[in-house]
Formats: sequence, C-alpha cells, structure tokens
Amino acid sequence: MESEKTDSPSHLSAWLASVSDWVDTTELELQGQDSILPRSLSSRISTSLSPPNSFTFHKTQARQRKRNMNSDTASNTSEEMTKSKATATSATSFQNRPILYPTPPSIRQRSSSPTRKVLSQLKLATPSLRVYQPDVRLEQPPASRDPDQFEESQASGALNHLFEDYTVIRSTAYADSLWQMTDKIYNEARRCYDNHLDESAWMKVVYNVLESVEFDQDSSMLRVHSIQTQSIDPAFLPQHTPQSFAKKADLALAFSSDHPVVAKAIEPVHKANPDMALSQMTDAYTSTVPLVCCLEVKERGGDYNEAIIQLGIWCAAGLERLRGLWTHGRSSSRRDSEEIEGLPPFLGWTVVGHDWKFHISWKDMSGNVVVIGPWRLLHAGTGSHVEILTLITLIRNVKRWLEVEYWEWLRGSVLDKLGND
Repeated sequence: MESEKTDSPSHLSAWLASVSDWVDTTELELQGQDSILPRSLSSRISTSLSPPNSFTFHKTQARQRKRNMNSDTASNTSEEMTKSKATATSATSFQNRPILYPTPPSIRQRSSSPTRKVLSQLKLATPSLRVYQPDVRLEQPPASRDPDQFEESQASGALNHLFEDYTVIRSTAYADSLWQMTDKIYNEARRCYDNHLDESAWMKVVYNVLESVEFDQDSSMLRVHSIQTQSIDPAFLPQHTPQSFAKKADLALAFSSDHPVVAKAIEPVHKANPDMALSQMTDAYTSTVPLVCCLEVKERGGDYNEAIIQLGIWCAAGLERLRGLWTHGRSSSRRDSEEIEGLPPFLGWTVVGHDWKFHISWKDMSGNVVVIGPWRLLHAGTGSHVEILTLITLIRNVKRWLEVEYWEWLRGSVLDKLGND
C-alpha cells in the first residue's frame, strides 16, 4: 500500500509532463509534494499558490494572446478602412470637381457703358444734344462762327494770335514770373501724374493754371467759381422721359458782381426782376451772375465721355437760360430763327489728367444743342513747359474774347433790356 501511495504522484507527474504545453511542471511538483501533506494544509497551499484549475489559468493566457492578436488585427483593419475611405473620398471629390469650360468670344456678356447710353439718349432729348468732331461741313449760326478767328488761323496755317505778340517788349521780371509760374504748374502736374493722385489733386493744378491768367485780379471781369456741389435748375436741362440728365460740373467762369462795369449792368436787372436768375444754377450766388465758360476735371485715366457729358449738359442748360433771358427782353415781332442766330456760343474745356481739350457749344437753327470738339489744333496741357505756355496763352485769348466781344453782346442785347423793364 505504501508503494502504491508513493508511485501514484510520480505516475501522475510523468503523465502531466507529456502535456507540459497545458500546465506548468512547477505547479505539478507542488501538487505532488502536497499530496503527502495533511489534507488541510494541502488545500491551503493549492489555493494560495495555484489557480483552482490549472487548465483554466492557461486558457485565460491563451484568450489574452488571442485578444491581443484580434486587437492588432482590428487596428490594422481600421487603418486600412480609413485609408480606403480617404481614397474613396478623394476619388469622389475629384469626380465631383467643377469642370470649367472656355467661353467663346462670340457669347461673352460685356457690361454696357452707361456714358455711351446717356450720349445716345441725349440725341433723343428735347432739345437734343449732340457731340461732333470739328468739321467744315457742320452748319454754324453766325454768332457761333469762329469766336476768336480760330478757323481763319487754321486755314491760313498761322496761329500767331494764340501766342504773345513778339513785337511787345516785356520786362525781365515779367518773363521770370511767367517761367516760375509755368515751372510750378509743371511740377505739380508731374507729381499728380507720377503718384496717380485723385481728381481733387488735379483740381489744384487747374486752379494754378487759371491763377496764372490773373482771374483773381481786381481788374478782371471774370472770376473762377467751384460749382461741384451746385445743381442745375431742372427747368433748363434737356428733357427725356426715361432718363434724368441732372449732372454737375467742376468749375465755371462768371462775370463778377464785384467788378464795377459788371455791377453797373446787373444791379438794375435784379431791381426790376428780383426773382430772375441770370444763370442756369440754383445756388444763391452763382444764380445771380452770368456764367459763360465751364471746366470739367478728371484724374489721370478718367473717362472723357463722362467729362463731355457733364460739360455738354452744363452748356445746354446755360444756352437755354441765355435764350430765355434774351426772349424776355427782345421784341415779340422777331422770329424764333433770328433769336437762335443771335446767340453766342458757350466755351469750355474737359481736363483729363494732363490733357486740356477745348470745346465750343451752340444752338442750331432748330434750337438743338451742338457741341464741337475737341479742337486738335488748340490742344494743350500740362505735360511739358511748352504745352503749359501754350495753354496759358490760349486761356488768355478766351478771357479777352469773353470780356470784350461776349460782354458787349450780353450787356447790350440782354442785361440793358432786362434792366429797363
């Protein structure tokens, strides 16, 4: 019996050793030794040193290894799925990308030009306003023909009247002063051009040019007025149902009420007709003095079409106001055609950067307004000292024509008659 008890644990140990992959032999040895211990101690040792079932313990390790393998496999699968989704999204976004097709030039939509549309509508207005380039075939009213013998000079090829009389001896101080003013204008205009300055900066250049012609002197009958913020009386504007031609201009030359000759002629008119406006403007002052010349200023690269529209509308309103004043003072027996023939023209410039373009406006025999310009032969500007000297001389000649010939007609044909009402 003793030999059986002794061999039994060793036989069990040998059998379990053959399945060492399932259990640990260390645990087996303890169990073998534990079998010869008292039952109470053996149960305590087996409980504290080994799991209740050695097979369960090793199955737990196997499950853990499998779980780790599954986790690795799952992570790899997740990465592959993420990559596949990204690839699919990229492919989908590429397939759904906007495809741009070139538009042939024939069906491109170009924005319409508002200024060109206004010019077309002005032809349909009452009275109509048309802008023409200078041409000998254009019929001109007698009073509007050649205000300062421009055509005669152009035909003869002589423009001596545009320059100072070389027979007049000038002092050295006069020449120095003229050159200093010319150089000042040139440098200011060059600064505006080089730095791409706005319209307000170019306005300063225009003021300097007009200052050189001595409009601000007490002896001058004309004054320069800024009319940028002043409106034209709608009663004198060309009328067209779908379009309003309410435009504003920049500068105007006006006969000054501070000059004694002018004041003597217009004060009786205001006394006899307190509410009568002598110009087309609604301003409290400029409506009380005759306006005779306009300047519309744009910065470098500005729109010439817009400038000529503003100049043309201003001149059309001025001519309509002048016609109304003359009609008020003339004899009722005179025909309308005689009334139109006697109206002198309005003069003006469009100033776009360096370029000063001269225009003449008048009413034709039908009462419509014609704007002729620019006069290439009278083209001047501020791009060089020679151009500035030419411009100054041209403005001086216009000033002289306005103060002599135009004023004599205005005083005798309009103001004196209105003052005697």
